[in-house]
Amino acid sequence: MSGNWENAYFPGNTRTKARRMTGSAGKIEEVFGARMRDFTTIGIGGNADRMMFPRSAQEVQEILKAEREEGREIRFLGAGSNLLVHDGGVRGTVLCLKKNMGKMLFSSGGSVIAEGGTMLPRFAVLCALSGFSGVEELAGIPGTVGGALTMNAGAFGRTIGEIAEWVEIVDMEGSLHRFETRNVRFGYREAEFPVRGLVSRVGFRLASGVPDQVFERMKRINEKRRAAQPWGERTFGSTFRNPADRESAGYLLELAGMKGAREGDAAFSEKHANFLVNLGRATASDALRLIETGRKRVRSKAGVMLALEVKLWGAAGD
Repeated sequence: MSGNWENAYFPGNTRTKARRMTGSAGKIEEVFGARMRDFTTIGIGGNADRMMFPRSAQEVQEILKAEREEGREIRFLGAGSNLLVHDGGVRGTVLCLKKNMGKMLFSSGGSVIAEGGTMLPRFAVLCALSGFSGVEELAGIPGTVGGALTMNAGAFGRTIGEIAEWVEIVDMEGSLHRFETRNVRFGYREAEFPVRGLVSRVGFRLASGVPDQVFERMKRINEKRRAAQPWGERTFGSTFRNPADRESAGYLLELAGMKGAREGDAAFSEKHANFLVNLGRATASDALRLIETGRKRVRSKAGVMLALEVKLWGAAGD
């Protein structure tokens, strides 16, 4: 089963230590023993060996080249909003763009460029202030532009792949590539790029809009989201993908009696059964047991095997 964890890893010294490694523009911040629960929206996860915070695509390239030479595993982290991390933490290096790579550039004709670490709510607000429309539906998603593009995140009938024009990716060997999005295969909660790597920048083509009208539409959409989802709670969002040509995962979980179901401090929300929330001190083990229970009950009740939308770090084969 895809939820089986790899052998647990506990760093010998779990105290967080920070230092800076030398990059082309000076020191690159790195933290040893970073607590992943502090970097995920659900607030769950053990320590990472090392976390690094690059400030540019060039620094990303330098890090990836160095890690490849050292043979270290590397993972990419956005806002941690679609992620469940093993209680024992993860090996290797976690590369986080959210802290330092959130710059945006606007030009005439609806062109917007955003670095991969740009948070979607900030992206939507700055687009509205600049007189652009087309991202209102994405304003309530607590993820980064890069993370959202890698899974073609969407809401209320809009996906980020629809408005992206081009993407820059640093591949696993540290080379920078730029692709038009017509060369990317976007699907439901997935995107297949010509190369595997980290999304460093994305170019968008948006429609013009009147700021007050764009903000009003954004407000209405977010009010719908607050009414239907556990707004403000610690959650990674949707747990399972919606099955093709069937009822939604939330409906199937509710039908199976999973709304409000709980394992330890992990629970399926009373407001939306497909949102798993951390009620206090939930562990990844709590969450995984609850996920498996929900999957089994839906299969028994509706004959549907739900597929995970949340990503697992530390899982076997990951």
